[in-house]
Amino acid sequence: MRVISGKYKGRRLVTPKDLSVRPTSDRVKESVFSIINHKVQKSNFFDLCSGTGNMGIEALSRGADKVTFLDHNRKCHRLIEMNLTKCGLDKKSPQMKLIHNGIEHGIAILKKSSELYDLIYFDPPYDAGLYTKGLSYISDAELLEPTGLVIVEHDKSTDLPDNVGLLIRDRQKRYGNTHVTFFCHKN
Repeated sequence: MRVISGKYKGRRLVTPKDLSVRPTSDRVKESVFSIINHKVQKSNFFDLCSGTGNMGIEALSRGADKVTFLDHNRKCHRLIEMNLTKCGLDKKSPQMKLIHNGIEHGIAILKKSSELYDLIYFDPPYDAGLYTKGLSYISDAELLEPTGLVIVEHDKSTDLPDNVGLLIRDRQKRYGNTHVTFFCHKN
């Protein structure tokens, strides 16, 4: 796993030694960032269920102003911190926020801050059953900028609803067994 483009291009990131965390593959990451490239520069990016921090670090490398990493797993927080260090980034920088909490409580914390996100990348464990709940939490907390996108990475066997609260499915891309579904605000 590596940073594909931007300021930290080519940096190798730490990956877990076991399969308890499934980082987004370089192929999927490159495709997603090709689609959202015009929105990343100066964005506020939210890496939800961030695992290794792979997607958030790629956003920082490509010019995001701020990235929030949220994961409940302590092992993941250590991986994110190691990967930030590999890129010469300070986890205490105002440019980033690391939240150690579950989806519901973490999003509740963010709602209180009234912070809005241009891009939210949501990649929970495929078998955790968090997709609809997570999208509901995002919608209910109104975390997404009006022109923002929620990008959901999931297994091909996972059916996502066409709309959840304020969010509506925009499009879906397929990369082998991995699908990426884009949601935007309902007009």
